[in-house]
Amino acid sequence: MAHASSTRPLRGRTALVTGVSRRRGIGYAVAVELASLGASVFFHHYSPHDADQPWGDDDLDAVRAGIRAALHDGALAGDVSADLRDPDTAENLVEQAHALTGRLDILVCNHARSGGDGSILDMTTETLDAFWDTNTRSTLLLTRHFAHRHAATTARSASARPGDRIERAGPVDERTAGCSG
Repeated sequence: MAHASSTRPLRGRTALVTGVSRRRGIGYAVAVELASLGASVFFHHYSPHDADQPWGDDDLDAVRAGIRAALHDGALAGDVSADLRDPDTAENLVEQAHALTGRLDILVCNHARSGGDGSILDMTTETLDAFWDTNTRSTLLLTRHFAHRHAATTARSASARPGDRIERAGPVDERTAGCSG
């Protein structure tokens, strides 16, 4: 019989997955997989976007039920609807996900603005800004807030922040770099 740690390697971890509005979507598949691996899952959805797309929106109660059905002993699920075009949403989303269990270990930015782009001849500043706000800015802000939250809850040195350059004293020996023994 397999040990719980090998069948549920994410037990005790909490994941935030964005863009989980449809059972036929990638975000849903990722959330269910993380839950099946033992993680608690907090997921984000924004059905008004899907309702305007050719595929339409889905029953969010069925989405919730599917994710909860994949959870293992003691794992939790939570969710929120939010428009990620709003720059204040990213920090709130990370904080809500953290509040689910008191920790946040995994971030999956799956959300995306889809459709409505059309021909390059139809591009406007407003159209481009809507894609930028949703697809790029919100992902960078979510990552920033996740990294900030993660750094605040780990015993990392203030001089080794995520994304900082590490100064090297000399050339790297490629044969031993990354080896621990």
